[in-house]
Amino acid sequence: MQRFKNILVYAGTNDPEAAIQRAFEIAKENKAVVTLMDVVKPLPGAIGLVAHGASHEELEHLMIEDRGHKLVELANQFCRESLTVEILVRCGDPAQEITKRVLTGGHDLVIKTADGLSTTGRLFGSIARSLLRVCPCPVWILKPLIHPEFKQVLAAIDLDADDETHLNLNNTILELAYAIALRDRAKLHVVSVWDMWMEHALRRRAGDAEVNAALAKREAKVRKRLDRLLHEPFADADDIQVHLHRGPAAPNILAVAEDIEADLVVMGTVCRTGVAGFLIGNTAENLLCQLNSSVLALKPEGFESPIHISEDDQSIDTLLLPMT
Repeated sequence: MQRFKNILVYAGTNDPEAAIQRAFEIAKENKAVVTLMDVVKPLPGAIGLVAHGASHEELEHLMIEDRGHKLVELANQFCRESLTVEILVRCGDPAQEITKRVLTGGHDLVIKTADGLSTTGRLFGSIARSLLRVCPCPVWILKPLIHPEFKQVLAAIDLDADDETHLNLNNTILELAYAIALRDRAKLHVVSVWDMWMEHALRRRAGDAEVNAALAKREAKVRKRLDRLLHEPFADADDIQVHLHRGPAAPNILAVAEDIEADLVVMGTVCRTGVAGFLIGNTAENLLCQLNSSVLALKPEGFESPIHISEDDQSIDTLLLPMT
């Protein structure tokens, strides 16, 4: 967890307390800076006509100022340490404004609580789903009503991928999941799913013997890669439970998460890099529609956000709040 030094908390949810508390705990351990951010929706253009002569800009400024004061109250409520805390309120689309702030402010982690108050069903609302697509840094979505504490942490890695980008992402996922499990005294599980593409068609063409031999060779390669991944720096860890399955990725990972009653799933979300756009992978998309746990989602190195920065975004002002 020491990799996080510049944390952004989106406090525009109904219950932001869990996200704020988690951010301050990490900041205390890492001597990190925390930014509490809220985003207000733009006011309708005609609202100034019925607001006793106040201009549209004045009303928007008052609304932003009011949200800022509330963030200061939240910061003072939860921060009991000498930390550097920044307060920021912007006007616009929340996911876009958060991502712009990440790009201009150099944030290395975004934390928010899940949208809505439901304890079952879908975890992610529109803001979370957008962040998981466009935000370049790790995004941590907490679901405190169901999982107030982390007792079972699940790291989902892709051992079936051969490219260096995904292999490096596997390392990062495992390192973060291990650090969180160690910090929260939780059990760490590692799940990976592998398969052979077009197996049935290959059996019809090449025969069972040849395909079975290829499957055995593939499984041996996956297991060897897993052993190598777990060797360093986890050689001395005797409390990691491995779940290696063959078949479609999303349903198998979901089955493991439900079986162990995972409180947190650490996973990658983007299937390719180097092109700006909504590049969330099919496995991640299917999982995020069904997971009932908190999620820490990572992008691979080289991810390019489709959000663009303007000169106005570069000149964002924040209110520095010294905590004593």
